[in-house]
Amino acid sequence: MTIENILDSIRQSLANEKENGKQVRYYQSPKDTSSFLGQSNINVGVNKYKEIILEEETGLELGGSGVQSFSLIHPIINNDRIQNGRITVLGPEFQDIPQSKVHFGMFLLIGVDFLTEQLFQEMRGLNLISNGIEGFSIRTIPRKFWCRINSSLLAKNFSMEFLGNAIIHLYKTKFKDLIQSMEIFFINNDPDFINKFIQITSPITNIHLEKWKEKVNEWKKKIDCDYDWGCEICPYFEECENIKDVLKFRNQLEN
Repeated sequence: MTIENILDSIRQSLANEKENGKQVRYYQSPKDTSSFLGQSNINVGVNKYKEIILEEETGLELGGSGVQSFSLIHPIINNDRIQNGRITVLGPEFQDIPQSKVHFGMFLLIGVDFLTEQLFQEMRGLNLISNGIEGFSIRTIPRKFWCRINSSLLAKNFSMEFLGNAIIHLYKTKFKDLIQSMEIFFINNDPDFINKFIQITSPITNIHLEKWKEKVNEWKKKIDCDYDWGCEICPYFEECENIKDVLKFRNQLEN
């Protein structure tokens, strides 16, 4: 299935959900995201807000254990089917959620003029988002999404529209002219549609999984690792990372 087919299926599914009475909202990011973000008293900046949000400071958790969640970031060669600056939200606003933990899904589609393997991996990193918005911290779970939002951030009327614009701003600030277009989909507190969304985008997820497996296998060959499990669940992961740092330093010396 092509990215065009996947996008068509996503858009049609969202239209059907809206016709069936679900809350679907569309926002258009302005050309000058700095001015938009500046109207709020919420700070945004690349690698400026690396913080740990404790449980007692948390106003809302998106995803995590016991709920449905996913995060998918997919850079592709620029495609005219990407609706540049469009932020689509299915589900309630953060301020309208009574519970402390919700089902959550996020899909970022990024259009670029060229794409190397290194750029592909860099753009898929969640640290850019986690460390770029004050009071917003993403915790690491493979192929899942788990975020904590500080209660003080909710008190500042932190919204889905703001989050989408902040993400676009952070990406365009870091990668500058490399990014030609971005489109974002948020699925908030709707586990059934999250499952449907995961099924629709499974061809993309499979591409990422294959790339990850290739990377793991290449790394295992370098360090002569014969374990069957993946790095993310390996009990020797920390030791392995230390070895990787040593090898990297040795290569730098050799060059």
